[in-house]
Amino acid sequence: MNKLNRSIKIIEKHQSPQGAYIASPNFSQYGYCWFRDGSFIAAAMARAGKTESAEKFFRWGFQVIAGQKPRIEKILHIKNELITHGDLLPTRYNLDGTLTLDDWPNGQSDGYGTFLWALGKYAQSEFIKENLELIELVVRYLEKVWKIPCYDVWEENSEGIHTSTLFSIAAGLQAAGRILQRETGWVEIVNFIEKKLVKDGRLRKSTLSDDVDASLIWGAVPFELFPLDYPLISNTVTVIEERLYFNGGLKRYSTDTYYGGGSWILLASNLGQYYAKTGKREKAEIIKKWVESHFDAEGLPEQVPEFLIDERKYPEWVNLWGEIAKPLLWSHANYLELLFDLEGKA
Repeated sequence: MNKLNRSIKIIEKHQSPQGAYIASPNFSQYGYCWFRDGSFIAAAMARAGKTESAEKFFRWGFQVIAGQKPRIEKILHIKNELITHGDLLPTRYNLDGTLTLDDWPNGQSDGYGTFLWALGKYAQSEFIKENLELIELVVRYLEKVWKIPCYDVWEENSEGIHTSTLFSIAAGLQAAGRILQRETGWVEIVNFIEKKLVKDGRLRKSTLSDDVDASLIWGAVPFELFPLDYPLISNTVTVIEERLYFNGGLKRYSTDTYYGGGSWILLASNLGQYYAKTGKREKAEIIKKWVESHFDAEGLPEQVPEFLIDERKYPEWVNLWGEIAKPLLWSHANYLELLFDLEGKA
């Protein structure tokens, strides 16, 4: 079985009966479903032709959102200045859709935008029609909270407004606008990014940091909020290459110390997609080969502990939580996306 089909099988194996995709089945902290991970995974599965798997996840997502309706409606009636990240919807849930009862940094906003983006890109029209009320509710929620500081996509820095979080929200609102056939707040968010989150002609990581973050690639790939050749994107990719790229792998950001700050499969795959889409096929192939070199009997890991930013931190995390998560379903999803872009698959 080739690596494409193995990736699909790994994802299918670890989708719950209810439709949730577990983040990683063998890692102590990842036995849950994140809206962020799950939405990217569903998008890749739909693109692979596994539409039943994707729709199963979308149904799970709407069931969770329906259960959160009273909380959303309460937030919609609170003054913005009184809302904190503690009021925001959770980012992860148990596989049956119930809330987790722990102190995880749950207050994140990107997952619900990513959910709307994946839904708008891949869900069947009849299924979308069944859930218009809940789509409208999520839109109103995201339009309400996008400026509320929250944890970023790496579940850190709760006091900032983070660029890749805003990309996720804007992409979701743009997709929902097409579904609902009305204006949403996505243009306002993109304008905010261009006015407040730019330095020296490239994107900033957040309102807290002028650094770059590999997730900034999402503004063009996969969210398509900016053209691939837009100077803000190409300048950002240049700095990402200079600071975060190492022999096929990609760091999250320059001061990352999680498991020592290794190279991430899913982010390298995003960069490979950018290369594939901009005609830099040789560079994309180098990343593909690097990713595949770390594919073993268990699958693809979250990150590879090479060219570590802080080697002292690696054993600390292993002692705390165990070995690096493997398989990580999001890694497999982004690997699939890279393969499809190299193949020119729609």
